Amino acid sequence: MTSLTERTSRPRARRYGAWTSAASLAACLTVVLGGGIANAATVDSAAAPATTTIAANAAGRIDWASVVEPALNCPKPRPRAAWYVVRARVAAVGDLTRDGKRETVVVSSCPSSTSSNPLIAFVYDGASKPSAPRLLGKLGKNRYFKSLKVAIQGGRVELHGKALSDEAPRCCPDLMVSQTYKWDGTQFRKTADKAKRIT
Repeated sequence: MTSLTERTSRPRARRYGAWTSAASLAACLTVVLGGGIANAATVDSAAAPATTTIAANAAGRIDWASVVEPALNCPKPRPRAAWYVVRARVAAVGDLTRDGKRETVVVSSCPSSTSSNPLIAFVYDGASKPSAPRLLGKLGKNRYFKSLKVAIQGGRVELHGKALSDEAPRCCPDLMVSQTYKWDGTQFRKTADKAKRIT
């Protein structure tokens, strides 16, 4: 009797090995980079493949944790606090200001030695220099997001995630929240904010 591995053809075995290696690497990166913060970026579906690749690669060369830390305005810990590590992920890339340049949406939160702090989506101007990204807005500040997915559709930023109400303990999100923001020429304005109870 042959095992499952023995019955697999050589090309299929190679593909299976490559797939499991990639899955293992992705799982390790998720743990190392901080769970919910380590997710791949989504790109505006209207973008051409070559342009989206260039935009994603350009965003990937920036140390977003260092860029976003001043905007977080976190309380500073005592020196040598091992838990104080700012993590950030590029959540979406797309033209939000309609100037032909692709903005970058970065999700981050203040480090904590106990429970996690709320996630915030920071939008950086695609027209600014990669060496000095310019902050255009902080989205989702009015909700205590514990998880956050970002999408760019038709020039709008859409946030979806689990959040805490004022009555919920820090451990347990009790709301599913969806928000939409649109650039008005000077700032991002919230055009929708819906919440429903998690049952």
